[in-house]
Amino acid sequence: MVSSLIDVHRHFRRPVEAPFTAADRDHVTILFGGLTWKHELMIQAVLQNNGYKCERLPTPDRDAHEIGKEYCSNGLCNPVYFTVGCLIRFLRGLEDSGMSRTDIVRNYVFFTAGSNGPCRFGMYEAEFRSALEEAGFAGFRVLLFQQDHGVHATSGQSGLQFSVDFGMNALHAFVLGDLLNDLHRKLRPYEAHPGEVDRFVSSVAVGVAACLRDSKSFELSHLVPEPIGSFLARRRSSRAYRWVNTTGKVLDHMFGKRLPAALAECLKPLTEIEVDWLRVRPVVKVVGEFWAQQTEGDGNYNMFEFLEKEGAEVAVEPLSNWVMYLLNQAKRRAAMHRKVLVHSSRTWNPAKSVGRWITHHGKRAVLSAGESAYMRHYSRLARALGGISRPLPFQGELAAMADPHYCSGLRGGEGHLEVAKNLYYSANNMCHMVLALKPFGCLPSQQSDAVQAGLCDRVPEMLFLSVETSAEGSVHAYSRVQMALAEARVKAQKEFAAVLLETHKSLDEIREFVSQHAELRSPLYRVTNRPGVVSTAANFVLDVHTLMESSGDRGSSYKSDARRRSMRIGTVATNQEI
Repeated sequence: MVSSLIDVHRHFRRPVEAPFTAADRDHVTILFGGLTWKHELMIQAVLQNNGYKCERLPTPDRDAHEIGKEYCSNGLCNPVYFTVGCLIRFLRGLEDSGMSRTDIVRNYVFFTAGSNGPCRFGMYEAEFRSALEEAGFAGFRVLLFQQDHGVHATSGQSGLQFSVDFGMNALHAFVLGDLLNDLHRKLRPYEAHPGEVDRFVSSVAVGVAACLRDSKSFELSHLVPEPIGSFLARRRSSRAYRWVNTTGKVLDHMFGKRLPAALAECLKPLTEIEVDWLRVRPVVKVVGEFWAQQTEGDGNYNMFEFLEKEGAEVAVEPLSNWVMYLLNQAKRRAAMHRKVLVHSSRTWNPAKSVGRWITHHGKRAVLSAGESAYMRHYSRLARALGGISRPLPFQGELAAMADPHYCSGLRGGEGHLEVAKNLYYSANNMCHMVLALKPFGCLPSQQSDAVQAGLCDRVPEMLFLSVETSAEGSVHAYSRVQMALAEARVKAQKEFAAVLLETHKSLDEIREFVSQHAELRSPLYRVTNRPGVVSTAANFVLDVHTLMESSGDRGSSYKSDARRRSMRIGTVATNQEI
């Protein structure tokens, strides 16, 4: 009787998989997906630069969701259903094209992020493998990048070598994907001719990806004359050569002019695009669960496109915020670990105490240096991309704002970030509305929503909306967003009217001045973000008012007066400026 029950209810065990080794790189294709197409294009270029064959999965849709639900357990987060379903459908397409399942398992692997955190994200790996086995692709390899390990993350597979060049190029991919995504959403609501921004961003993304794919890595032995180069090449395995060469690689990636020059070249067509910064658009900041706030398909009801059709400017969440969050959490864990060691010691040992102090502060210094370097690199590439992207918030400030309401030491999902971002962007008047997107039943986001409800009661002017996404229910979600967006639109219109009243100028006068100066219709114009003024249109009116006053409304003297007063007109930075 017992044996029969065991046979019926078989306990799931991880399927046996062949490892992904260095010898597999020549014939194995790495599949990946789940981010925006801008990020995925950059990541694909980085993998190809390092000699990997790779392919992006299509954006998951409703059909992929249904396939995922067929093979996955019940009660999981939507990202599992969408991602697994999309992968299985892609593999079935390969099979329909004539490839056998044995060849598919041997020649393809799937690369994704994993976690051991206290939410269902930690179960994704098992669900991937279980669903693939049920779908008939037993043994299909799933490479997991353990993101909760932070700066020490690894896939555990020898076929993926995380070298210095690979890591630095991955950093470029994250930053460039974020900047292109932000630029895309920043310009689309204001384009004079629909479709121009889409075509431009696609062109820039392809050009930058080509730069990442074809770039040559720094090698010390290649920079010196041939006799010395040959001498150094024979000593590549020495510790001194590796240290100097690695330092050179990092400096080349962080301070080299290759990427800024490529961005400057790709930005040239942008000068031909015309925008209308006087369109009154409420700014909607999108936060929430990692996957739901990043994907651009049915996984979040195509919410970005819907918001733009409803007349909003979408402030997307950069992937770099998550990278900075991991670095900040590593610093917090180091501080907590030191406190545990201090209080767990029964006797005081001066030598051990000094050693622990040096180890702790050395680790914190390295992590702090990493944060500073990342922020600087983000700002540097943002300037090269026109300088109109939104800056990254400081993680220490986010944690300080969240701590009175949500402990920043808690893990799972976005941790304290959902609460912190709502407070940060609302308190600093950086948006009219905060929209939190998360899969149905996301456990960490449920905790954050409970805190958000209390915050909205204490701060009535805070406009916050939480939307749980699933494959169905889009009409209900759109209706809720439209109701909240109506209130945000009223706030934006009142703000714009108040700014016009403050300038003592009519909208027709502002438009007349803008029509006479082409640089004010350029997408590279940097609209000044003033404290307390949220919308782009309101800030632009204040910019134009200042320019009109400085020139005395004399068109001939406008440029010289503006230059003398150092007005922030956006231009493509040259290599020397960068």
